[in-house]
Amino acid sequence: MKIALCGYLGSGCTEVAEVLASTFNLEVFNTSRILSSLEDFSSLSRSGEIDMDKIIQDKLMEILKGDNVIIEGRSAFMLLNRKDVIKIFLNAPFESRVRHVAERRGISIEDARDDVARSDRDRETLVQRLHGKNLLDASNYDFVINTSSKPYSRIAEILVSVIENLLKE
Repeated sequence: MKIALCGYLGSGCTEVAEVLASTFNLEVFNTSRILSSLEDFSSLSRSGEIDMDKIIQDKLMEILKGDNVIIEGRSAFMLLNRKDVIKIFLNAPFESRVRHVAERRGISIEDARDDVARSDRDRETLVQRLHGKNLLDASNYDFVINTSSKPYSRIAEILVSVIENLLKE
């Protein structure tokens, strides 16, 4: 099983991924974990330049040679063209995501608002640059859900059912 749990910052990808990983016995990867696994950035540079997205993509291809993985957050968007991956998009209204990021990071609402807006632009640009697609186009995903109206544990329960049904096909 391979799952890409895509979402804007603050939409609950990390929390939902943890529950799905526990339920399906999956290993969770995100951009932070991928980058922390790299030992020597100097060997990855070309002419002094480092293409972080290329490095992350290469590492994802290595990870996806295995099974039972869930890629969550920003890195998951890199997998939108993969047919062997279940693609799920989590979203929530901007201000809801801002509050979640402020709480999770222990920062002010203003700082969280800046972080979320910056991250939204980055993810939208990433999807456009890598895939020539609009991040919000529901046809990019096998399932789309708004995470603002239910606890993340309930969202995860819904997704367990969705994933089990998708696997039957």
